[in-house]
Amino acid sequence: MSKFSPQTVEAQVDLAGRSVFAEKTYAVPAGAGNYTVKGAPGRVVNAVVTAAGTATDNAIIYDNSQGAASGTILAEILGGTAVGTQITIQMPAGQGITVVNVASGPGFTLGYS
Repeated sequence: MSKFSPQTVEAQVDLAGRSVFAEKTYAVPAGAGNYTVKGAPGRVVNAVVTAAGTATDNAIIYDNSQGAASGTILAEILGGTAVGTQITIQMPAGQGITVVNVASGPGFTLGYS
């Protein structure tokens, strides 16, 4: 008699065919700046805070391919978040990925695909 061993299946792509894993990383420095992380559709997977900002100054991640502070907000990285904090985001970006940071905003490494 054979034994049945259940298998777990985990999706590796979302419904748009984009990887749900962080295939690439982008280091966003602390302080003011607009950064085009990806100029095409993708997925924001996670972030790891590398430099704490001021508690009231947050970085915003937009669904935008032009490096502008507009479009759908995919995530916000809070300025007062402790260094080393890992943030799960898992949001699709239909246009691209842009990060807009402010003068006392946090630094972080963004994982995306």
